[in-house]
Amino acid sequence: MIPDEVWGAANIWAEARGEPHEGQVAVGFVVRERARLRYSSDGSVVGTVWRPSQFSWTLSSDPQRLQVLAADDIHLSVREARDAWLESATTTILPPKTVLYHADYVNPRPAWASSPDIEFVRQIGRHLFYKLRG
Repeated sequence: MIPDEVWGAANIWAEARGEPHEGQVAVGFVVRERARLRYSSDGSVVGTVWRPSQFSWTLSSDPQRLQVLAADDIHLSVREARDAWLESATTTILPPKTVLYHADYVNPRPAWASSPDIEFVRQIGRHLFYKLRG
C-alpha cells in the first residue's frame, strides 16, 4: 500500500510543479480538505487524488501521467512537493472548505466557478482557489 504522503506529493508535483511553494502547499491543502469533507472523495487521500476527472494528470490520456508515477525523490522538485504536502497538514494559507482550484489560463472558466455555492478565495501563482459557501 502506498502511503498518503506519496499520493499527496505526487499530486502536488503534477498539478503545481513550478509554482511558488505557497501554491504547492495550497494544492495539498485542497486535497486534504476534499478528503476531510468527502467532497469528490471517499475520505482517503488516494481516493481523492484518483477520483475520476478531478486532477488532469490522472487521466490515462494525460502525457505526464507516466512521468508522475515514475518520479522519485532524487529530483529536487519531488522533494519540494513532499515538503509542501507535509506543510499542507498545518497551513492556514487557505480557509477551511477550500476544495477547488483551476489554472488562471483555463478559458472558459469551469462552470462550477460561477456556482452560487462556490466562493473565490484567492490566487496563488497561476491557480485560483475556491471554497464552499456556508
